[in-house]
Amino acid sequence: MKKYFLILIAVLIFLAPGSKAQEYKLKQSTGMIGMKSESVVYVKGMRKRTEPGTMMGMPAQPITIEQCDLQRTIKINNNKKLYYIDSFYKQAEEIIEEDEMPAAKKTAVPAKEKTTLKKGGVITTWYNIRDTGERKKMYGFTARHVWTTRKMKPSEDACMMKDSFLVKTDGWYIDLPKFNCPFRYQQVQRKPGEMPKPDCRDRFVTRRSGKGKLGFPLVEATTMIMGGQSTSNEFKTELETLDFSMEKLDSMLFEIPIGYTETKNEEDLQEKMDIGNMMNDLMKTAKNKQKEKQVSEQKAPTMKRFAVLQPKTDDQVQSADLQNRLAGVLTGGATEAVVVSSVEEAKGLNCDYLLTSELTKIKSASKVGGLLKAIKNTDPNAMNSYSIEGSVVLIRVADDSELVRQKINGKFEGKINEAAGKALEEAAQKILSKLK
Repeated sequence: MKKYFLILIAVLIFLAPGSKAQEYKLKQSTGMIGMKSESVVYVKGMRKRTEPGTMMGMPAQPITIEQCDLQRTIKINNNKKLYYIDSFYKQAEEIIEEDEMPAAKKTAVPAKEKTTLKKGGVITTWYNIRDTGERKKMYGFTARHVWTTRKMKPSEDACMMKDSFLVKTDGWYIDLPKFNCPFRYQQVQRKPGEMPKPDCRDRFVTRRSGKGKLGFPLVEATTMIMGGQSTSNEFKTELETLDFSMEKLDSMLFEIPIGYTETKNEEDLQEKMDIGNMMNDLMKTAKNKQKEKQVSEQKAPTMKRFAVLQPKTDDQVQSADLQNRLAGVLTGGATEAVVVSSVEEAKGLNCDYLLTSELTKIKSASKVGGLLKAIKNTDPNAMNSYSIEGSVVLIRVADDSELVRQKINGKFEGKINEAAGKALEEAAQKILSKLK
């Protein structure tokens, strides 16, 4: 009887949701110089896939797959069907533990190469980490508050970089079971187009101090100062986790796509920058910010104010961009709009109407297409026509009554985000005409 009981316990443990507990999906927002983009992150065991969002007309960044078990990162461009392999340890690195007496030295072993390279200079990194001791619960995990500073300074004869720089981080980090990539100190920053000499190799020395460890970032503010302490060369980014869930993930998300070609030059993955689109996006953002400044709790008696909630969509479109676009459509003449995150916020801003929206189906209109969320290893921006279904609903804030429900069902041209924006914009225009 005891034997059968033990077998039953073993089976229950095997079938328990713990097998899924190592698989996570996150939506994170990255902000810099007044712009924001949303990325989707998948984590399974010792691997992580990041699908970055676009930002202000700038070219799309490659998808990255961190394979911690193989100590390498795969960078992918779906448009070009290219990938690049970046080893964690390209070059030997001398690590000096300054808190230990006498100072301990460790050397990270690089991958073997057949070519003989000329000796370059020395790039020294001073790395310090401090755990503040603060803790708080975030998405069911215990997050720790950690500060770091990293200063890199090259010698005059260094070939990989010429200017020193300082990076400071302030963030909240958690431990994800099994996911444990080695920390990389050699995060050398180069100016665009500046490549190391092919026949020259620098020596890296890291002087490490402080106590604590990082982990998986849920919130992180990064400040980078290039070429010294001048604030004119200061650059800041902010990372925020918007959604965190556990779900079953396909292992192929973390592998090199079938049929893709490897490139030995990472710059081959970069897309051309569209200056025209970037300027248009900057103008739209400036106008939206101006509108936001004009919105206050008090409004003119003849003015009708709309509150716009973020549209409900899948992960392949940028909901925040669509929300701003809807607000722009509803602003003009005797109407104004403001983006909100809740009904309570709409009431606090004395809004007359609340606009909600949902896109239930986005399907490629091409014959070789299909449901976008079912397509793997393809770039959704390569499509140029979509069949979109959904609805936009107008609600009176005073009594929560539904006034108008406008269905969306049609074909819309453009990249996926542009097509979704056109669908919502058309529905919002029809709602406005019905109110007049």
